[in-house]
Amino acid sequence: MEGSKALFRDFITQNLSPWVTRLTAACSTLNVEVVEGDAYLGRGAYGCVFKVKRVGQDGDVLALKIVEEFSIRRLFLEYEALVRAQDTGLVIRPVGEAIELSNGAAMLLSPVGKPISYPTTSQEARVLFDMLWQLHAAGVAHGDPRVPNMIVKDEQRLWIDLYELLDASPSHMQNDAKILTKSILHVSWKDLLDSELESLINNYGTAPPIQANLNLLADKVGEKLEKVLRLDG
Repeated sequence: MEGSKALFRDFITQNLSPWVTRLTAACSTLNVEVVEGDAYLGRGAYGCVFKVKRVGQDGDVLALKIVEEFSIRRLFLEYEALVRAQDTGLVIRPVGEAIELSNGAAMLLSPVGKPISYPTTSQEARVLFDMLWQLHAAGVAHGDPRVPNMIVKDEQRLWIDLYELLDASPSHMQNDAKILTKSILHVSWKDLLDSELESLINNYGTAPPIQANLNLLADKVGEKLEKVLRLDG
């Protein structure tokens, strides 16, 4: 908790304006207040997230995501994607509507979970690929399925930060698989994967059986992950 307090103090100090203005406006409009002492959940690929609760209530805490003006459209696209992906049971849930602020936008999300740890075994890596397959099998692509974009709450894993509403087309499925592979192996987005992994990714979504192809990729990623960790150890 002390770490969260320090992060929140640093955030407010370094971003006194206009983030405080956005946070204040969002809380007022959505009738929520920050959770004292444990409010700042962090900053993602875009926007900042705070832990809040309904004013005057001691019910479940919510996540308040706020973005700057240039990311307003991005937040509304994410909101739409989350709403339409709710039937999958695999993504975080928007609470109410997304709103536009004078210099940004915001939405409430539930539940507030904890970030998952980076996998250190092939079995842990396989779990993430299984989660990706479940999303794709439901007809939805993520757009940015990096390890930090999954949380866990009461042992339930949920995807967060959907890029926008994407259908699970072969190209979108392959892109998701590549992003997750690089994230698990700590490979920069701008660096190339080896030819073996690239070939397995290219087969996914195009050559049947589709799920089996993703399983082959998951096994190979797990194998490479454990090899790297052995060398580092």
